[in-house]
Formats: sequence, structure tokens, C-alpha cells
Amino acid sequence: MIKIEGKEYSSLKQALADIDGNKVIEIDGFLHEQVVIDKPDVTIKGGTIEYGLGAYEILQDGLKRGTFRTYTVFVDADNVTFDSVTVINSNGYKEGQAIALMIDGSDFRAVNSIISSYQDTLFLGPLPESEYEKGGFRGPLENRERVFRKAVFENCRIEGSVDFIFGGGQGYFRDCEIRSRNIHREINGYVCAPNTAADRPYGFIFDHCDFTSENDMDDSVYLARPWRDYGKCLIVSSHFGKHVRKEGYSDWDKKHAQKTCEFKELNNSSDNKAERVSWMKQVSDEDLIFIDSLSKEER
Repeated sequence: MIKIEGKEYSSLKQALADIDGNKVIEIDGFLHEQVVIDKPDVTIKGGTIEYGLGAYEILQDGLKRGTFRTYTVFVDADNVTFDSVTVINSNGYKEGQAIALMIDGSDFRAVNSIISSYQDTLFLGPLPESEYEKGGFRGPLENRERVFRKAVFENCRIEGSVDFIFGGGQGYFRDCEIRSRNIHREINGYVCAPNTAADRPYGFIFDHCDFTSENDMDDSVYLARPWRDYGKCLIVSSHFGKHVRKEGYSDWDKKHAQKTCEFKELNNSSDNKAERVSWMKQVSDEDLIFIDSLSKEER
């Protein structure tokens, strides 16, 4: 059941079509639909939204669906909030990239929510300026201006396998569980794949987070690798389970990116002995001031 100020709707699409924005949409139960949230200042409260599209499916035009048409929910408006919402892309890992939540609106916020898939679970816009292969960005973001976005996740669980938090935006994750899923490979995945622009100081920031995993995944997951050369990831006051590889980071076979990307850690604990890569960067005083400012905003 879906309600807005007591009025009931049969689908989230129908509810969104009936408003201009600045509303609280309450979901009680389970929805099976692919949704574009294109109204600003909307709060989605409660419920589960599930869909199951994968990148490898061949469509009527003879082309693969591709990553950026697989989303379960696409946030295409500013100031959208999720409160106790679960978003699932139910496609399995073998069906390719499968986005649960794709964000290309400013100032998104999620609290007490779950975002779940396998590869490419959560995308924070913008896309890189250019694709590696023709048609790689096919979908609603392909031809739009690359606008830097910011999103906040507090007390949420984000779960996936390969590059399951990715994109060029700034994501601040506070008191979140970052859960790696088992795909039964020697390398079970990579948590982050940032494509942060060179002139942006921060990409993904994890503050007081718990990096967990499914069973039988010891020493098999990297924390991050650079989707583009200047990818940035900062992890502070967090805990790493045994699934995290001691070296922590991969250069994605791009040796030059060791000089340009910025992967940093401070005051973390680990169930494994950490012997991080030599090219990991040092946390600066400016980083600490920035994290403190973000933390105060969330309190």
C-alpha cells in the first residue's frame, strides 16, 4: 500500500505522477517495479522496492541492456530522502551489472535503509566524461551534463560484490554496514570504484562504518580500485572484517593511477593484519577538518 497524506495509490509511479514534490510518500509492504523519482523534496518512507534487470540481457534493438538501464530506483531530482527503505535489484551476479539505486540528483539522503544487489549496487553521479567502449553509458545519463552530486547515507546497509559503490559523486557513509557478498571466486570483489574528477577533493567517505561479509570470504575483497585515474576514497574510524585483503587496494592494472588516485585511511581496526599498498596516500589535517564538518552536519 502507498499513501500520500491519506490518499492511497497502487504503485509508486502513480503516486509520483500525482504530485509536484515536497511530499512524504509512505510505503507499507513490497513493491515490484522500476521507478524514476523525478519530483524534488520528496521523502520515501518505509517499504521494499524490488526489480530484477541485468546488463547482459539482449533487448529488441539487438543491443545489451547495459549497466545504466538496470536500475531498480533512479533518483532524478534534488533533495530526495529515503527513510527505512529497502531497494533491491534481485538479479544474480551471473547476469552482469545490476544497479539497485542510481542517483543523479543533488543532496540525496538515506537513513536506516538497505541497498542490495551484486555488481554495481549503488551509483552516485556523475558518469565519467567519456566511456571506455561505445555504448557503455547507454541509458538516461548518457547525454546529460556531468554535474557533481552529493549524497549521505546514515545507519544504512549497502551490499554487493564487484564495484558495488561506484561513480563520480561524493558519498558520505556514516555508521553504515558495508557488506560484501560471496561470488565464490578467489577475488570476491571490490567495494568501491570511484571516478572522482581531478579537481574534486573527495569521493567516497566512510566514517565509523563496519565492513562485513558473507561466510567463507577471507582475504578476498579489495576496498577500492580507480574506475578513472583520480578516484578518491577515505575511510576513518571503521572496522574491516577478515574478507578484506591485507593490501587493501587495487590499481586496476593502471600503474599510472597509483600516482593520481587518492585512497586514504585513519584510525581503523581490522580482523586481519593490514599491510597496505605503498601508494596509499596520507590523511591530511584538511581531511580531518572536512570529516568533522560532515559529522556535525549529521548530528
